[in-house]
Amino acid sequence: MSFLSKVWAAIRAPRARFVGHDLVGNKFYELPTPELGRPKRSVVYRNPDDVWDYVGGNKRLAIQWSSWLAHTRPNAPTLEELQADAERMVRVRFNAAQIEARDREESERLRRIRSETHAQLIGAQSRVAQAEPAGPAETAASDATTHSPERRASQKSAAADAPEGKPNPWQAAGKAPETEAWTPQLRRRGN
Repeated sequence: MSFLSKVWAAIRAPRARFVGHDLVGNKFYELPTPELGRPKRSVVYRNPDDVWDYVGGNKRLAIQWSSWLAHTRPNAPTLEELQADAERMVRVRFNAAQIEARDREESERLRRIRSETHAQLIGAQSRVAQAEPAGPAETAASDATTHSPERRASQKSAAADAPEGKPNPWQAAGKAPETEAWTPQLRRRGN
């Protein structure tokens, strides 16, 4: 085959040019296409069975090679660039694992604190319920012994100001708070 026939064959049916490979061993090629104006870029996977892993998303090409294949990057990446990116990814994964471990420890610590606080509150409520006086005479006696004279005077003046037939709010001051369920009510918007 003469030199001119080789040139004519290259013009008529250009051959794909090897551009580079990634760290896994996949090879990347570029095929010039004069009618489209830009070359066709393709990848040949190291293992032919890996095609479905890459298509299915189980494996991914390096982002530099993906952007080169999509023509968003004009030049192919170098091996040094790929190695630096791989080292950066290892550091990022290590840092993410440390952050996740700290978050797990913190959430476990908060869960323990909440359960201990809850147990203390339950214990305090049961002690208050056991020590709760039975009648108003005992309530007045316990108020007299546990509160300061100023507070007793303010309670007496409030009791004197309370109208007839209405409960005195100061009588319930020494009792443990009663909790009750609350469900928010839906409100309709006006038309």
